[in-house]
Amino acid sequence: MKKIILTILFSLIFIPKANADVTPQYLSSVAHFGIGIAQNGKDIKIYEQPNDNSKLKARIIWNERGNLICKNTKMQCESKNIFLGFAPSNNVALFSVEDENNEWIYVCYNQRHRLFGWVKKDERTSYLTWGEFLISYGKKYGMYLFRDVPKEYKILYASPNNESPSVDSFFLATHINPWLVRGNWILVKVENYDDTQKTGWLRFRGDDGRFFGFVNLK
Repeated sequence: MKKIILTILFSLIFIPKANADVTPQYLSSVAHFGIGIAQNGKDIKIYEQPNDNSKLKARIIWNERGNLICKNTKMQCESKNIFLGFAPSNNVALFSVEDENNEWIYVCYNQRHRLFGWVKKDERTSYLTWGEFLISYGKKYGMYLFRDVPKEYKILYASPNNESPSVDSFFLATHINPWLVRGNWILVKVENYDDTQKTGWLRFRGDDGRFFGFVNLK
């Protein structure tokens, strides 16, 4: 009984609490991950084709308080449906990206209903691969695992593959610091709930593209 009570207390104290409007919280909470992310400004125009004269499918305006205005569309204007990650106080709004070229990014602008459109690259809008995003944003904000990740994905390996020997495991990470990305694997330093530090390769994404963790944007 004492062990159960301690486990509950650790869960309440140490598990990162991420609002659904900030970052995805569960494996099923994001429908589309794509090939990377688009970091966007506060006035986002989404076109049907990669052309300024194409039909405007949606215009999404937001501010640092998290208020949203959605124009030219009948979709529900909720950040948890629109963005892959949203931390307005940190000036961060992220779309998942399906494709990109030199001037345009093909984004999913509604995670629930799989709506896609083109956003033009400019000084406010940029594209990052998942590796670039996890390293650049992960080093700044740290990472966390989703609450429903099975324990087999809390194992650290000597190299980025399942055939390599496991070097450690952890129960409840309070902070994950990424160093290097190789495919679906990321080299991390994990701070465990008991203040121990563990280092190794962590599988952060499954073969089907599902993520087991995300950057802690809050």
